[in-house]
Amino acid sequence: MLRNTLLQLRSNLGRVSAAGLAIVLGVAFVAASLVFAGTMRSSMERMLSAPYLAADIVVSSNTMPGQGTTPGERKEDQDERVDSIRRVDGVATASPRYEGYANGSWEKGQGAVQLNRLPQDQQLRWYELSEGEYPAERNQVVVNERAANSEGISPGDTIEVEGFGSPYASSAGGEQQEPTKTEVTVSGLVDTGRTLLTGSGRPTLFASPGMLREFETSGYTEIDMVVASGADTQAVLDGVRAVVPENAEVRTGEQAAERQVEQFSASASVALNAALLPFGAIALFVAGFVIVNTFSVLHAQRRRQYALLRCVGATRGQIRRSALAEALIIGVVSSVIGTALGILAVPAVGWPIGLTDSPADLGALGMTPWAFVVPLLAGVLVTFLAALAPAARAIRVPPLAALRPVADEQSARRIGRVRLVLAVVLTALGGALLFGGAVLGVVLLAAVGAAIAAVGVLLFTPTLIPAVAKLIGRLFRVFGPTGVLATGNAVRNPYRASSTSTALMIGVGLLVVLMTGAATAERSAVAEIDRNMPVDAQVSSASRDGAVPDGLAANVRAMEGTASSAELSGARTGIDTGEEVGTPSGKMPVQLLGVDPAKLSEVARHGGDTLEQGKVLVNPDFMSSLGWSDGQRVELSAGPRPITVRVAESEFDGYNKLLLSETDLRATGLETKPMAVWARASAEADLQQYASDLQEISGTDGDSALSVGGAAPSRASVMQVLNVMLLVLTGLLGVAVIIAVVGIANTLGLSVIERGRESALLRALGLTRGQLRGTLALEAILLALVGAVLGAVLGVVFAWGGVAAVLGQTQVPVALAVPWWQVALVLACSIPVGILASVLPARRAVRAVPAAALAEE
Repeated sequence: MLRNTLLQLRSNLGRVSAAGLAIVLGVAFVAASLVFAGTMRSSMERMLSAPYLAADIVVSSNTMPGQGTTPGERKEDQDERVDSIRRVDGVATASPRYEGYANGSWEKGQGAVQLNRLPQDQQLRWYELSEGEYPAERNQVVVNERAANSEGISPGDTIEVEGFGSPYASSAGGEQQEPTKTEVTVSGLVDTGRTLLTGSGRPTLFASPGMLREFETSGYTEIDMVVASGADTQAVLDGVRAVVPENAEVRTGEQAAERQVEQFSASASVALNAALLPFGAIALFVAGFVIVNTFSVLHAQRRRQYALLRCVGATRGQIRRSALAEALIIGVVSSVIGTALGILAVPAVGWPIGLTDSPADLGALGMTPWAFVVPLLAGVLVTFLAALAPAARAIRVPPLAALRPVADEQSARRIGRVRLVLAVVLTALGGALLFGGAVLGVVLLAAVGAAIAAVGVLLFTPTLIPAVAKLIGRLFRVFGPTGVLATGNAVRNPYRASSTSTALMIGVGLLVVLMTGAATAERSAVAEIDRNMPVDAQVSSASRDGAVPDGLAANVRAMEGTASSAELSGARTGIDTGEEVGTPSGKMPVQLLGVDPAKLSEVARHGGDTLEQGKVLVNPDFMSSLGWSDGQRVELSAGPRPITVRVAESEFDGYNKLLLSETDLRATGLETKPMAVWARASAEADLQQYASDLQEISGTDGDSALSVGGAAPSRASVMQVLNVMLLVLTGLLGVAVIIAVVGIANTLGLSVIERGRESALLRALGLTRGQLRGTLALEAILLALVGAVLGAVLGVVFAWGGVAAVLGQTQVPVALAVPWWQVALVLACSIPVGILASVLPARRAVRAVPAAALAEE
């Protein structure tokens, strides 16, 4: 029987190629996902371990000496601790690792920068100098190369660094600290490595200890040491442990690197696998439908051959084993090819990326045994399981009955009553749980309901898909006899039709779930943003005096997309709340803002008419901190002249801010400055572009402390994140859709072989080659359209339930949004997909000579 199996496989190689291709694609995706995750893990390991491997000994602790004390105590403790370590025998160098953050501005941009200490000992410099030279003076720095290239920073450029020194001075003395400002020169660039997970990141400035201490905010995080030549490392470790607190952790550089990798790299690898492998599972699941169809048709075509084998002595078990052996051979060969292609795909993609400034580093593959074993076993297992049912059906017909010519044994099969009842019950139960989870905001309940309902729908497809195909097939009558033949052929075998369309239904359904889910999440999030942020754009300054540049208001007003704008004057001061607030003056620090009520009505989308003379608008949270209540009349003693105003709750601005009319602000007698610019975007404005233009204008006004807030940037951020996520997930699901298309072509190709005599008879009766091609094309279009329509309907339902459950946990009202144009595009794409799938089968069908096909037994 083994020889017979190999001969059958060889003679039917073309017929099983589609099933093999489906497995190759699914397995390749799984293998590529595992290799990609392993590569990212290796890349992360290199990045995370590099700073530690440069040191011989590392001292670290979650609560280093001096944390949480006053600045003087902290610095004294730190300096004393480092000095005591340096006095340990065998310690050649002890270098504290400082980290700080500040605002930076340079010729081509501005933004947050990270500050790191540049060790004096060359061994502790774990990065390589790629351009320029290391700092020779206090005001020189080196910058990480990739961030520098991204931001247009080169050796010789100057960077103005602005920070606020240590925040503990403010908490201890109660006085606001003057910003620390300094200008540094970039002496060189260093290569700190790259990884797709960390990206190029913000510019990191490696500076001298003296310069960095002005900006440090959290003290040293670790102490790196170099052991003197000839010293015993273990003895040095013991000596260091004797002079550091018990909560400090003293390790060798290798041990510290291993701990860092264990904490971060493993979780990142698991997260990547968890994100990618489900899509590989979906691809293999869809491939299973292609395999079922392939072997169902093949075994149906071999019924007479199996019957003849039974007549000459073959047992049912031998035939079953022969069928399963054939499936195993296909599964093993296809899985090996798919695994190899998946592994090779990662460096193939990584090589051109490595020639660019992309942060991805895919050159060194992170290979593990699982990258070979998992996809190989998955492909073989899916193929074997998918072949079980067709193999069982192949041996059910008695030999003598099977010798009778029956064109299509499966065409008479109907869905059983038990299966039908089970499908209805599961669909109804799952739908009820999905609805309950959506209404109650319970994600687990909705997920379980969706899974149960999906199983019910899959069980129901042999009845549902032919019924929908007949319904849609009525539209095909406009094509005349070819349309009628196409509809009849599509629904002739319910199981084959359902298996073919179900594969595409799953792929399209998941695509529509993503599209509808993203659109619903976007609409709901935008509605919530608009409720909480009445103003589209708010440009303010984080500088000490809070003033914005003089020309900012004019620039925002002239910007494309601005419908109206208003400049707000203000002052920073304090108000007496009558309660202890922990400041030296005993007053609550606030920022008073004044605006013309008429201008506010033009700028605000809602609530603009609430401001009037004699009223102060306060954020609800800040109102509670002040001990005020909505409608209360209070005396506002914020300036030389107290004023009495009525409190009104508002969402106009954030904490520590009070909004008054311009008249009331002037009445306080405070010296005011322009402190904010508010704007409203036009209805036609592209919010993402508008937010980007705002950032650009704010960045070119010479004030690195400017920040842009409001509804427009928030909406743009939400839309950008959802669009990127949708694009990535759609690409991941593309493999499943491609496999489904292969399945349609496979079904048509096998059907063409199966209907050879029927097609020949139609040709003999006058059907032209063009009409035969049209019949097959319409049949493929119908199967694709049915799968797409059902997938779209189910996708919308499942997406609504899922998003409603997720948003229900956040108390955000759900605003269902169906991206009709995207759904219509998916449905429209099913037409060319069907035509494409019919090309090769139709080519085979029209090549047959009618007389020769009619003469075949």
